[in-house]
Amino acid sequence: MKILFTFFLTFSFLTNAAAQKVSKELIAEYEDTLKVMAHIIMNGEYDTIKQKANKSFMITLKEVLQFERSFNYPFDSLKTISIENSSDKRVKIYSWFLRRDNGSYNYFAFVHYHNKAKKRFEVIELIDNSEKIRRAENEVLDNTNWFGALYYKIIYIKKKGRKYYTLLGWDGNNDVSTKKIIDVMYIAGKGQIRFGAPIFKKDKMTSKRVILEYNKSSTISVRYQQKQERIVFDHLIPMRKDLEGLYEYYVPDGTYDSMNYSNGKWLFRSDITVNNPNTNATPKTGRPKMGITPE
Repeated sequence: MKILFTFFLTFSFLTNAAAQKVSKELIAEYEDTLKVMAHIIMNGEYDTIKQKANKSFMITLKEVLQFERSFNYPFDSLKTISIENSSDKRVKIYSWFLRRDNGSYNYFAFVHYHNKAKKRFEVIELIDNSEKIRRAENEVLDNTNWFGALYYKIIYIKKKGRKYYTLLGWDGNNDVSTKKIIDVMYIAGKGQIRFGAPIFKKDKMTSKRVILEYNKSSTISVRYQQKQERIVFDHLIPMRKDLEGLYEYYVPDGTYDSMNYSNGKWLFRSDITVNNPNTNATPKTGRPKMGITPE
């Protein structure tokens, strides 16, 4: 840890002006240090060790992201960190988790985006507040009150008006169940990040995000099919009739549902035909570029 601290001090004197001129070699040095910290976050023996490494990781990552050149730098050696780019090349999201000794998960993320009005890149930290968010499907949230997840896909469909980025995420939740999350992010006035919008429709019900909870013994896929402009996912049913409504005991039944994009909304469709579920889709692991599988 002394080496990491020395590294941090070495580069902390850099100003924003100097940041515009940094070399790829300097960013690569940051990446090497981040790689060491990321390994400890994932494999540390105790929570306290993981948390110390995570704190250093956040400080260092936020510092290197201040450099304009970092936006197009791949950071591809950070195998346990999800790094996703939007197709309009305006937004990049770094997300990761810390698994605690009790089996629960804490999530961390930075949104790195280009502020067109200010003609500069912004770095926004997301603060996980999942445990305190009630009725999560119907809440508009922000970066200080975020429903934490590990994001594995950013979906951007070009249209007039405000830009919405649909996010596919994974939440290890606890020792009983796992969650897959379909959320939406947009940039509001003054560059503020918002999550959740009333664009998900199922029958006559509208929600601001979709949360699929299922039993830990099962795995499900939530995949975007670009050609069809739809998100395809497993249909879930209770293990037994008397467990209906207890979503931690839900499992896939072999059929598929979807959310189909139409005029700025995601519309629910049940029991769809999926001839080749892998077409234009993210792999079932959800994180093809990473060294761990969120299932």
